[in-house]
Amino acid sequence: MKKLIPLLALAAAIIPAKASVIVTYAENPEANLSSLSGTQVFNFDSLKTGVNKNVAWGGVGSFDQLYVKGADSYGGAADATNPNGTKYSLQGAGTAVLNSTLLLDTPSSYFGMWWSAGDSKNVLDFYRGDTLVSTFNTASLMEPLPGSYDGNPRNRAINGGEPYAFINFFGDENTAWDRVVLRNNGSSGFESDNYTTRAAAWNPATDGALPGVAVSVVTGTTTTAATPALLEGTRWTLDETSVGNAPGAPLPPWTMLLAFAAVVAARKGKKAKASV
Repeated sequence: MKKLIPLLALAAAIIPAKASVIVTYAENPEANLSSLSGTQVFNFDSLKTGVNKNVAWGGVGSFDQLYVKGADSYGGAADATNPNGTKYSLQGAGTAVLNSTLLLDTPSSYFGMWWSAGDSKNVLDFYRGDTLVSTFNTASLMEPLPGSYDGNPRNRAINGGEPYAFINFFGDENTAWDRVVLRNNGSSGFESDNYTTRAAAWNPATDGALPGVAVSVVTGTTTTAATPALLEGTRWTLDETSVGNAPGAPLPPWTMLLAFAAVVAARKGKKAKASV
């Protein structure tokens, strides 16, 4: 059983409106693409299975190395053409690739991906030069998701002990990164698909509400649960401090935020993923 833990007590301080932070959102449980406009998307469908070196992402940057695998229980986002899933990126799980680095041509303030079969060994780092901007792992990011994200969305009974979600990483107007590192220590696998990026920071006046539901706020290695109280009065809310007067601006998803503030899904006893 999952233990319910109040999150409101975890919000220790209000973040200044221009704090240099990343606010992380998860799309709805069935989504494997971002709904943010103006982005570029990279999938692995055109790459060979196995190790790929020096992979170009046209107009965006390049990967030093990628291990690509066919769809299975743990990864491979489905689409209309491939309802059983597509190829995906994998670090660890018995492969020769324990980490992959995306080097961006232009510093960016948004990154998203479909993070599947998340476990505590999956780590995602954002750098600006040699400076660590923020770091994420499943324990700090995906475990707060409710049980509706557990299991492969093609069939939630498949690998039901691990979460699957499209995750958005937003830098504020002062925060950008030029390098993204996906890593795993090899004892499990880091599965992901549909990498999504854009250089411009999210702008509430033109982009409207942030997609999905607030999960956490991260500065460097410090993670705080995202709650309405924590976000109130910052640029991440649609109020008088941001776009309260913008024509047609959507209302903030307070119902969803409050629902996430009420529970944390404590996942225990996850089964180790099979090696490739």
